[in-house]
Amino acid sequence: MRLIICKRVARVFLAALLSASAVVAQNVRVKLGKNTRRIPKGCESVVPASIDGQLDVHALVNEAICKGAGDMLTEYSYTMKSDRRLKNKKGDTKETTTTYEVFIPTLKGGARARGILVATSHDGVPVAPDELEKERRKAGERLEKEEARIEREASVPPPAEDTTKGVAPIGAYSRMAVHHSALGVKSSSAALAIQTFLKTCELTFLRRASNEGREIMVFTFVPRPDAQFKDEEKYIAQLKGEIWIDAQDRIVTRLVGWPASEQDKSGGSNLPSADEKFPAVYVEMLRLKEGIWLPRVARLNAADYPKLFDGITLDSTSAYSNYIRFSTEIKDVKVNPPNN
Repeated sequence: MRLIICKRVARVFLAALLSASAVVAQNVRVKLGKNTRRIPKGCESVVPASIDGQLDVHALVNEAICKGAGDMLTEYSYTMKSDRRLKNKKGDTKETTTTYEVFIPTLKGGARARGILVATSHDGVPVAPDELEKERRKAGERLEKEEARIEREASVPPPAEDTTKGVAPIGAYSRMAVHHSALGVKSSSAALAIQTFLKTCELTFLRRASNEGREIMVFTFVPRPDAQFKDEEKYIAQLKGEIWIDAQDRIVTRLVGWPASEQDKSGGSNLPSADEKFPAVYVEMLRLKEGIWLPRVARLNAADYPKLFDGITLDSTSAYSNYIRFSTEIKDVKVNPPNN
């Protein structure tokens, strides 16, 4: 199906597509400004790493951090499938699946709205069209009010040409977080972000390999003894695993980790594969045809490792697909479904 949106209704229509539920619609937030810097602060002094001959791992890690520091997700709509597996004290599990269409609209003047989700199905059952329309209308109305408020209170200067030297992002790493709270029990949370692993872990080169026709460099990782973690990321100190870095684009394409206790019981240092045993954390990136890297899968598995995650018992997986680049600034916007 093709959507053709005229200029006078493009902004409102895109905004109106963006609601998952009444709860989400009521929490629409708009934050001032858009990151107009092509080179993020902290990446200005970073230079491309040498990967021929003697591999400069430290430089490659710094480059990989910068390559995934972009905000390209704001330029796309996409589908997100959220699988949740909750395990109770008896070991019984409850599984749910929700599929969303996601937009992160940029409003007039460069102000950006918080990502808003349209729930299209629950456990395989499509959401009723009239319910979707109702929530879309609510989200659109709230976004218009936020935009009007911003126009009254502040203005965002037009982006200036960025001539800063350094390493520019070619992708956007995802960040996943899960939370647990119960009456009389201290709340706990866990967060999963590739950048934290790159900044706090020691990487050791393992081998070169091929994945989906692209050369990758495979590294093992272990947390550095002196690494400092936020409370929601302290579990990383107990992990070991692998990180894949694309040899050409120098960006992390996969991260998989298990508790260090899951090492080969024969006394070796081999870790199980993702097919042999569910990992505690898993992230995979997808390269779009225009060369941009965006999330494909992110998983934080506390259901199988509750002690690792401070009592959290939720296995949460987000799978991203159907990335479609859109714009609200041109006269006619044509959005075609992807071929795959």
